[in-house]
Amino acid sequence: MRKHWSKFFAVSAVCLGLMGALSSPASAGMGTGIGISIPTGGGSKASASSKTYAAFRAKNIAEELTVEDRHGRLLMEFKVTNVGDTPYTVSHRNGQVYDFAILDKNGKTLYRWSDGMAFTQALTTTTIDAHKSEVYQAELDRKAYRQLKDDAVLVTAWLADTPYVLSTNLPDRTAGSSSSAVIHGGIILGNGRWAYDD
Repeated sequence: MRKHWSKFFAVSAVCLGLMGALSSPASAGMGTGIGISIPTGGGSKASASSKTYAAFRAKNIAEELTVEDRHGRLLMEFKVTNVGDTPYTVSHRNGQVYDFAILDKNGKTLYRWSDGMAFTQALTTTTIDAHKSEVYQAELDRKAYRQLKDDAVLVTAWLADTPYVLSTNLPDRTAGSSSSAVIHGGIILGNGRWAYDD
């Protein structure tokens, strides 16, 4: 058990060092990513809900992704905060502002929030005022979540027409067992999404 936690702390220290390197403005034409796993506390019996979380900051934008398994439903929340002193504006190619996706271990998309939706094809913009946030949410009901849960590994979220994709593992619920909570997260920088998308 001591070896297991040592590995977590070693990986966490390396990943935190890498995240520190991202504090300067990032620009990339190709995608690259980092991940992190941090133990957050002692063991306890599994509750009716469990969460995973990821966050990062680039330039004047901070993004947070929270994914919660609540009584068999999957709740996804993507928060974008303008930490700068001037408005942050993104120009969009159409009416879609954000998206969520759930991927399997090979990077194949099992679910995408925007599938089947119609968006205006006119150019649009999103503006977040200084020191303000926008929160975007999506939910999978019990039936839909049950159908893909066995294959699902990762939840991703992004603001459309920006180079950042935030990701976190799906919550892990093991009824009646004792385990520590772990924060999992990662970001992808660049214009690509994921290598094996369909």
